[in-house]
Formats: sequence, C-alpha cells, structure tokens
Amino acid sequence: MECLSAITGIRIPAYKRIIDVLFSEDTDVHFRSLVIDTTRLDHKRFNAGSREIGFNKEIYQLAMKCARLYSTALFHLYPDHRETTQKPEDLRLMLNRGSRKGGDKRDWPFRRCQFRDSKITLPLQLVDIIIGGLAYRLNGHDKKENASAAKSDLSAHILERAQIADPFKDTARSADFTIWHRQLR
Repeated sequence: MECLSAITGIRIPAYKRIIDVLFSEDTDVHFRSLVIDTTRLDHKRFNAGSREIGFNKEIYQLAMKCARLYSTALFHLYPDHRETTQKPEDLRLMLNRGSRKGGDKRDWPFRRCQFRDSKITLPLQLVDIIIGGLAYRLNGHDKKENASAAKSDLSAHILERAQIADPFKDTARSADFTIWHRQLR
C-alpha cells in the first residue's frame, strides 16, 4: 500500500474494501487524529528553533490524550521512521513521566516506542491511507480545479464510513473516529 498522494484510480476499489472492513460493525477499530495548522507553528519561539521538538510535542499531546481515553490500556507506540536526532525511547520516558505526573496509576503505560518503516509495516500503511484521505479534504485538495477524482472519491468514502460529516470540526471525544483540531496559542 502507499500513501494517498501516490495512489491512482486503479487501486481505489481495494482501498475502499479495506476501509469498509476497518469501519464495519464487526471490528473494534478506533482512530484518533490530531490536526495542526502548520502555517501557525512558531518553532523559533516555542521549540528552541527545532521542528523535531515541535513534532514530538504533538505526538506527546496525541499519545497523552489516548492515555486519558484508555485509562487501563498499555501502549505500544510505533511512529513512522524518520531522520531525527530525537530518540523514540526519550519520548516514551517523557510520556510515562507525564502520565505519572497527571495522576496515572499504571506502571509505565507506554511500554514501547520504536520507529517502524511504513513501507513494510501494514498497520502504518493503513493509517497513511486514512490520514491521507482526511488531509486531502482538510487541505482543500478536493476543491481544486484539477483535483484527482480517485483521491476525492476515496477521501469522501473514508469520511463517510468513519461517520464524519464535517472534518473541520472536532468530533465527539468518545467516537470511534476522532478528529482533534489543536488550538495553537
């Protein structure tokens, strides 16, 4: 599989079937997303000038939200591999310390944090498809004059199956598919 930016119409039926299975009543899939307007990020002011620190802060926010939603779960966090000086183990330590500081009684709720290559890790490929469909709509690519009919169709299908009427609004906290628009200050 590949991200939405690389797909063509020929693969759409297969991707739609995957989405149908993921969001069927027979599966217990929950999808949590954090949307950030990257044009408003001020890395110089808030992240010591580092995009990587800023990225890890957002991963931290999403992971902590999941920790609060799933208060008895233990987590294995597998971000897509990227070139960075930030170590996933450091993020895991910060998440566990942040959980403890917030009153979490679990013993190390974040058990693993390891980079994985999305080119060979199927669950990350599935996430890429879903994120791609959401981003295609949020970034307005579906409204452009030369918009890809295949990508627009897949994006609409993903949002329909996830029961997202308006991806520009935050969803209910307890929904199976959630969108959280991060408010930057």
